[in-house]
Amino acid sequence: MARMGATKDVVVVSGFVGGNNRFLYVLSLCRGSEFALLGKHDLAIGTSLCIPFVDVDRNLVFLAARGESTVLPFELRAVSPHVLPLSSFSCPPVQYAVTLISKTVCNVMDVEIARFYKLCKDSVQRFSLSVPRLKKEYFQDDLFPMTIDLSSPVLSATDWSQGQEYKLRRVDLCPDGVKRFSEVEVVRTSSQHSRIQQEHLKYKSHEAQRDELFNAFAEQIQQNSGPLVQDTMEGCEEDEWSD
Repeated sequence: MARMGATKDVVVVSGFVGGNNRFLYVLSLCRGSEFALLGKHDLAIGTSLCIPFVDVDRNLVFLAARGESTVLPFELRAVSPHVLPLSSFSCPPVQYAVTLISKTVCNVMDVEIARFYKLCKDSVQRFSLSVPRLKKEYFQDDLFPMTIDLSSPVLSATDWSQGQEYKLRRVDLCPDGVKRFSEVEVVRTSSQHSRIQQEHLKYKSHEAQRDELFNAFAEQIQQNSGPLVQDTMEGCEEDEWSD
């Protein structure tokens, strides 16, 4: 189960339709036990079921199937299209099983957004997904929101069986002493605004130069607007034009 936006809870389902045609469905709970289809995506033909791993903090879904070596990531969106495919990731050899690890173990300074372990024929291998970012000296807080703390349980088995309410604990993934990228956005925006102002002033100066050139040309025309040379020349008498 995942959440799109602030209030809309959705259910992600992966399955087969009409033989070996695989699809990803995103369903919304309407009322009671009824579901409404928000979106679907064709996963192409295959013999293995794609197992979904949901990142509820970022509204991401990762699909992995037994006997394949490709992970298919998708973004769940509150507006249409509700299912947006992202760039697939291939990591040979083929896997027998895959599991998604908690984000608390990810290298956030290397912008590692997801870490997996997969069972291969004769080994257990680790692979991860990272987002390319230029300023890695800052904590990318747009990609790493507060996440669920899985270091300790919030309820005992007895309390849970008795139906006691609980509240999930969340943890901040920002390392100590590291500046958040959102804190430097204002500086970057201010620099861009200053650059735009300089371009605007440069553009205005070109306009001023054009106006000065036009005014100088018009003034010169006015100074030379006296009688023409041929107007001061003596013409022929009228009788000289007769045959």
